[in-house]
Amino acid sequence: MTKEEKIIKLKRMLREAPEIMTPIKVSRFSPLGKKHIYTLIRTGELRSFVYQQSYIIAKCDLIEYLAEHSDDKSRRKFTIAKGAMKNDATREK
Repeated sequence: MTKEEKIIKLKRMLREAPEIMTPIKVSRFSPLGKKHIYTLIRTGELRSFVYQQSYIIAKCDLIEYLAEHSDDKSRRKFTIAKGAMKNDATREK
C-alpha cells in the first residue's frame, strides 16, 4: 500500500476526529498511548504547537505521522486494513 493510499484510509478512519486535538484526544482517536504521544512531541517526531500552556496537534500532522510509521516494528503495532471502510456510503445514511 502506498503512502497516499494510507493517508486516504487514515482520513476515513479519523473523519470523526476534530481538526485540532490535545494529546489526550489524539490517544483516544489513534492507536498511540498518551505517554507515547508526549514522547513523540518531545523528540519532535510528531509536530505540535503550544497554545495556552498545553500542546495541540493538527489532525493532518497525526495522519502524516501514522502513514509514515504504520509499518514500523514497535511495541504497539497498528495496521491499516486494505478493505477498511468499504461501506462508507451506507454508514453515512
